Amino acid sequence: MKILNTEKEDYHVHSLNYSDGLSTIDEIARFAGEIGMKKIVICDHSQAALDHNKYMKKSYRGIAARWKNVFNDVEILFGVEADLLNEKGDVCMHIGGVEGDFIILSYHAGVYTGDKTRVTEGFINAMNRYSKQINIIGHVCLDLGEVQAKKVILEANKHKIPLELNAKYFFKYPDIWDVLLKNADRIYVNSDAHTLYELKEFRKKVFDRLKKEGYLKT
Repeated sequence: MKILNTEKEDYHVHSLNYSDGLSTIDEIARFAGEIGMKKIVICDHSQAALDHNKYMKKSYRGIAARWKNVFNDVEILFGVEADLLNEKGDVCMHIGGVEGDFIILSYHAGVYTGDKTRVTEGFINAMNRYSKQINIIGHVCLDLGEVQAKKVILEANKHKIPLELNAKYFFKYPDIWDVLLKNADRIYVNSDAHTLYELKEFRKKVFDRLKKEGYLKT
């Protein structure tokens, strides 16, 4: 298993501007510099999730293309936490009609409108259809049992799509992640941060744990 990001990179952070984070993009950028980050991908929820959860966008998505980091040298990209919509593999990967520079494909039960017994099939179909656009499969161990999660992980390996070790849920549900650590070829360790505290602490704790358990050299 290869970990693709360092402790100074986080590819899954939510903002106040576009979904359910508590901090603005400017606040995230400034704080990221203060804690020594090198790269942040703000991956807010897809339009399907925004509509379902009635999240209010505070900013027009298109204006993100004009945003520049004036605070520090942290690289900031704008992605989308895309939503799997059904077993056919339909995916919502835009916010306000604008797709992201980086796509995490996740399953959220309320947003998914298909047969809930066929989520695994949906993931596999989505990877077959959109493998060149999907950068990560998000928190799959949270959403599926071990047998089904393994099927998705092995399919992702086949397409060379990395899996996410989601720090937010890694400590909340520690027993569900062994299937990922044992079977994924490549992973990203992401915070899924909705607060600045989570951005600072969640990912670091996972890296410390992976070092302790021998997945990373100290």
